[in-house]
Amino acid sequence: MDESDQLRRFILEEHPVRGHWVHLGAAWRQLRAHQHYPPAIEALLGETVTAAVLLAATLKFDGRLTLQLTGSGPVGLLVAQCTHDFRIRAVAQHDAKAGGDGPFRSLVGDGRLVVTIETGERASRYQGIVPLDGVSMGECIARYFATSEQLPTRLSLAADATTAAGMLIQKLPERDSGEARSGRLEQVWDDLQQGLAALKSGQLLAGAVDESLQRVCGAYDCRLFAATAVRHACGCSPERVAELLRSLGAEEVRSVLAEQGAVSVTCEFCQRPYRFDAVDVERLFAPGAVPAGPASIN
Repeated sequence: MDESDQLRRFILEEHPVRGHWVHLGAAWRQLRAHQHYPPAIEALLGETVTAAVLLAATLKFDGRLTLQLTGSGPVGLLVAQCTHDFRIRAVAQHDAKAGGDGPFRSLVGDGRLVVTIETGERASRYQGIVPLDGVSMGECIARYFATSEQLPTRLSLAADATTAAGMLIQKLPERDSGEARSGRLEQVWDDLQQGLAALKSGQLLAGAVDESLQRVCGAYDCRLFAATAVRHACGCSPERVAELLRSLGAEEVRSVLAEQGAVSVTCEFCQRPYRFDAVDVERLFAPGAVPAGPASIN
């Protein structure tokens, strides 16, 4: 069974522990269709967008979650977003002259990770900030949960050119005082952490949720819930770009057309290029015209 582009939720039947598993295939490749990064930065981007999906899965909200990393290393900015219905997009900005290889710390340097949750229904906004003092994206996210949510959380993240995957486990408040007194829950939590730490990147990327759960949860009774689809969806579109050009005015757009032979616009987020030729431009500014996209999208 193909388990790509899926999010799976699971719980331990007898202990207050929950988790999420995600595997991205086509959605991850579509996200980078117009983006080109060195392998190490590409992997970091994949880990971050996977982390965004896992964080969104822990919430009940109607809106958008954004992970924004700003650092002093070659990766100066990295942004990953996931909506409540698991539509994802992400982009990284890096200094090619500063290099694009090496472990997490050498890529990001000093900086911070900002988690922003925007809910359109109430027009509200929550923001949590943690320093980039971990040795991986997973450690930084775990620190966010420890400081902002007060929930012990561990993550394992992995990504390559074709696949991005991750697993999150979270210890919830004790529901059984006897279990807490006996220390049983701490033993369970230690076992799960060790299992997750032993889970190799290749095993995560292989995309078999049952095998990953067996490796992490071991002999504990685990309930796995139905899959939720994850898909790539950037906010750009031919219609939005056309409306942007109309807002600039006919004179300015036509001057660019005369100078360059076409008007080219690239989405800052997904790097998708849009090209408007002379016919497209005249259609935009024709009397009574309805905003339309370009004749060609490269």
